[in-house]
Amino acid sequence: MKKIIPALTVAFASASVLAACGSNTDSSTSENKQTEVYASTFATAAIAREIGGDQVNVKMIVPPGADPHSYEPTSKQLTEIAKGDLFLLTGTTLEPYSKKIQESLKGTDVRFIETSKDVNLLESDATLHAHEEEGHDDHATDEHAHEEEGHDHGKYDPHVWLDPVNAKAMARSITTALSKEVPKDKATFEKNLKAFDQQADELDEQFKQAVADGSKKELLVTHAAYGYLAERYGFTQLPIAGISPSDEPSQKQLAALVKEARMHDLKYVAFEETVSPKVARVIQKEIGAESVTIHNLESVTKAQQNSSYFKLMEENVQTLKQALQ
Repeated sequence: MKKIIPALTVAFASASVLAACGSNTDSSTSENKQTEVYASTFATAAIAREIGGDQVNVKMIVPPGADPHSYEPTSKQLTEIAKGDLFLLTGTTLEPYSKKIQESLKGTDVRFIETSKDVNLLESDATLHAHEEEGHDDHATDEHAHEEEGHDHGKYDPHVWLDPVNAKAMARSITTALSKEVPKDKATFEKNLKAFDQQADELDEQFKQAVADGSKKELLVTHAAYGYLAERYGFTQLPIAGISPSDEPSQKQLAALVKEARMHDLKYVAFEETVSPKVARVIQKEIGAESVTIHNLESVTKAQQNSSYFKLMEENVQTLKQALQ
């Protein structure tokens, strides 16, 4: 971030000038101005669009196909964010850069919103290759409530939105933030939240049915993004890579994973469009499995940028139906 700080000085100066100019702006113009919202993941951005509607302009800072786990915002982005209204974070280990950004943007009017603050987080270690440990063959993850105010950002699985119940909690946090930012549109945001909750409840039922109808309870995935989904609906994720797609397994871990996949007679490997590690293809070939597509909603392809949260999650329902059959 050292190279970014000088650019931020310019950003802050620009933001100050804009703020000064804004005080003289015609009130009718400011009333019609969209609220500028920045988000760290596709899922957070997509949920914010559902709640904000036409009243907000939501931008995801991570480019299509990039890995949010390792992404660093550019100087240009930080300059733009400094002029914005809200920055939506999951509030977990997914945004290692977030504290630096918040410190760098002190003095601006940007409010940082931790959208997972009302979510019970899963410890990340519980989702990682439990099958590799000697004497253990259990991938089940344990749900841990917050034991203290705030989150321990180094301990938890960040992929909270893949559980529709968690997505509802994130939507409530976003609704509260937008209502505080634009009080005149509070009723609209709350109406949109009600519609979101209804769709999330329907999605919840679809996932329950997909897992209940399956003959298998294990899902072989490219990386450990699906702990919340597995915990909610009662199946086990067998991840090839860790919480971050760059965390690749050792030869010993690979051998254990292949053994477990064969033991459960798994016929599919769930690949993500933005994450396709070579080692996953090796395992697919080794066990003679077919590939299916699953969305982690951290980041998306360029073609999916305008997709909705529910569209991609409903496609995940269909993937589970196929992979667990």
